[in-house]
Amino acid sequence: MENASKALMMAASVLLGLMIISVGVALFNSFSGSSANIMSQIEKAQIAEFNNQFLKYYGEIREYNEETKKEEVKKIKITAHDVVSLANLAKKNNIEYDVDDQMQKNENSYYVQITLNKKYQNLEKLQEELLTKFIQENNMEYTDNGELVTKYYYIVNAEVSKVTKRVIYLEIDEMK
Repeated sequence: MENASKALMMAASVLLGLMIISVGVALFNSFSGSSANIMSQIEKAQIAEFNNQFLKYYGEIREYNEETKKEEVKKIKITAHDVVSLANLAKKNNIEYDVDDQMQKNENSYYVQITLNKKYQNLEKLQEELLTKFIQENNMEYTDNGELVTKYYYIVNAEVSKVTKRVIYLEIDEMK
């Protein structure tokens, strides 16, 4: 009788141990799945933050015109300083990902290319002195009546890679 009770106690302890191990495995699977989900969300947030740095200048805004009493849709204006900021941001990204040797957009790459007026195919490759000269020469312009005003640009096209989900190309042009 005494041996039977010891055998039952041993069987109960083995079952209890198996239950504890089962609960541990279930918790591990649950937590590992949620950590993968959290990492995925963090990665998506980082990509969105990166893209927003470029795409905040892209698109149109709606403004209400008091004189005409109508809502007008206008392209988002950017200055020569903004253009150079975008070029520097692209240059920083390209150096960070060590992809500074590419010359055209590539869906599988993290390279960001910026084209301006079809004149500069790779604005992000210009040296600091040339970017400073660009600002000096393109920051202001004279109107037909001789008034000096700020020269504006806008983003004509922005492309996001289907593979990396990141901005890979911006085409900028002068506002007329």
